[in-house]
Amino acid sequence: MTFDEFRNLQIDDVIRWPVKTKLIVVAIIVLVLGILAWFEFISPENNLYNQLKTQEGSLKIQVRQKQMLAASLPAYQAQIREMNRRFQDFLQQLPNRTQIPSLLDDVTLAGRSRGLDFELFQPTGEVNKNFYAKIPVKLKVVGTYSDIGRFAAAVAAMPRIVTINNIDIARMPDAGATNIAKAQAAQKLVMQCTATTYHYLDGSDSADAQNKDGGKP
Repeated sequence: MTFDEFRNLQIDDVIRWPVKTKLIVVAIIVLVLGILAWFEFISPENNLYNQLKTQEGSLKIQVRQKQMLAASLPAYQAQIREMNRRFQDFLQQLPNRTQIPSLLDDVTLAGRSRGLDFELFQPTGEVNKNFYAKIPVKLKVVGTYSDIGRFAAAVAAMPRIVTINNIDIARMPDAGATNIAKAQAAQKLVMQCTATTYHYLDGSDSADAQNKDGGKP
């Protein structure tokens, strides 16, 4: 069928159209209707379907993650309980205010009982941190290398936490002109350090600290 024949077809005479022409027209109409249906109905629904499919994948990932968290929850809870227990144990190693003087006396006793001579024992004042306070004490002791080592070991073994830092060890200067005095001095060392203990600040301690600072937060 040529284009001229198609152009000369009469709409009112559809019944007399050739079968081939009818099929072509029907195919064109079906194609146009299909295109219109695609853009008007199928394509928006297809886009919505793809969006919902993407959301479904994202929700499945979230569900899997939450399932993993839920499965790990008992382990996390056990870790938290263990951390709380260790924290309480740590707090028990911190002396309270009433125990600090006796603890400092224990530090002095630990040194003297191991042959050290104290030339300086100077508390420098409490330093408040977030939830605890530091109580540093400047020390200057004289003794042999072995005495100083046993003193450090004794401090480390105390049930309450005491740290030794800012350590400076030097030889003892000559004590006199005699050979005996020089020999004795040669065996002695002078250690200057800072022994620091700590205590936990509870509510009353925090209020006292604020009062000392003039009520500043």
